[in-house]
Amino acid sequence: MNIARSRSISRSKNLPFPKDIFLLGEFKSLVNSLVTRLGIAKRFKPRLYSYADFVFVKFYALITSTPIERASERLNNWLVLQYFNKYKLKPKNFQDGVRKRRLVPHQTDVDKFFRLLSEKEVNMLFGNLLMNVVLKVKARCIGGSKLRFLVDNTEYAYYGKPNSLFEIGTNRKPGTRFCRMFQGHALHGSGMTLFTDFYLLQKGKYRCLNIPHSVEWIRWSGINLSYSLMDREFYRAALIKDLKTCKLPVLIPAKKYPGIKRKIKDFLLGIGPLVSVYHFSQTQKVKPWPSSVHVNFVVIGHKNVLATEIRRQFRQGILTFDEAIKQLAGFFTTLKPWKNHSRWAKWLSRAYKKRWNEETGFSKLNDIHKSFRNHYPNVQLSQLYMRAIIYNNWQYFKREAEKSGIKASKRTLAVFLEILEWRIYNLIEQSVSYNLKYLQKKRRRLYFES
Repeated sequence: MNIARSRSISRSKNLPFPKDIFLLGEFKSLVNSLVTRLGIAKRFKPRLYSYADFVFVKFYALITSTPIERASERLNNWLVLQYFNKYKLKPKNFQDGVRKRRLVPHQTDVDKFFRLLSEKEVNMLFGNLLMNVVLKVKARCIGGSKLRFLVDNTEYAYYGKPNSLFEIGTNRKPGTRFCRMFQGHALHGSGMTLFTDFYLLQKGKYRCLNIPHSVEWIRWSGINLSYSLMDREFYRAALIKDLKTCKLPVLIPAKKYPGIKRKIKDFLLGIGPLVSVYHFSQTQKVKPWPSSVHVNFVVIGHKNVLATEIRRQFRQGILTFDEAIKQLAGFFTTLKPWKNHSRWAKWLSRAYKKRWNEETGFSKLNDIHKSFRNHYPNVQLSQLYMRAIIYNNWQYFKREAEKSGIKASKRTLAVFLEILEWRIYNLIEQSVSYNLKYLQKKRRRLYFES
């Protein structure tokens, strides 16, 4: 019987583990209550397990970076050992004398459950689980502070045969011309980055459609937003107009089209101002529809250098015209300008760097489990949600460990996963007596020998 754990687990008591934050104690009841409200409850009716058992095996596989088959066998063997050590109970044998009754779902059953989930059901189930974690972290660490809203798209290589709209063409992935694209929304503030939801993007569909709805959902949950940070992927006048209607300011880099280049050139020559009003419009060729909005255009300098300083160096002959133009860029924003435009432009440049926190967050999501390939896009979406649940809890763990004076090497993601795995085994040991106490005699005969 293989019950070896995936790694040597540190049992140091100096590391604060958020027992009431991670969904371990209330995990089963919360998952089961959410699944029963979805259509999957009619299409998939397990006889011996609860719905949370299938999700828990997947979570354990992500935490330990192991395949689902190995994670299922390891949990099953550990649970069998606990029942035998405490109550001398053995799993029931089948008539062939080889197979035994399982206490944890097999890999095939786990895969079947996740493949039956639709995209809407994945967003409903795991989106509520993820928001539950975010709200708990907010109540403990953030309070009523305002957070920045971050949006970004990420691509994952797809090596199968493209047979749906989810396989999008790309030339940035090795060995394939197709990828699957996911959109992630996150909150940044108080030294943490918390993911809120994810969306699976399709070919030929407007990619900014879910952003205003996500903003409304976050605000309905009681979270205060200050402004949103986006990159050039979301260069859409319709999106900025929708967010302006939602009263959420936007900060986004301006593409250097002829009109933008003219404004930067006028500023460099001393003709135009540092901050000006710009009519941002897009034609009918741009999806989803023609739209226009008034924004503030701000000229900024690269590498934390003020735009006014670059203009001064150009006038003194230190920089040539071409060198000065290359060091200048522009931002579109619906934020209200400060009285001191020069300081405001410097603040905008520093504030936009916060968007890179989500780039770092996506790379950390990939560190939780290296493998992300799957034929079913909805399974990948659910796996991305579960990675984010673990990531959000690690953000809280890292903050609490830093407050306790624990050095940085002891609050990394790898250390957190080790402690989390140890916590899962302890939870299984504690749940054995509780499960047996409320397991009826008729049901007990299905699992154990009499």
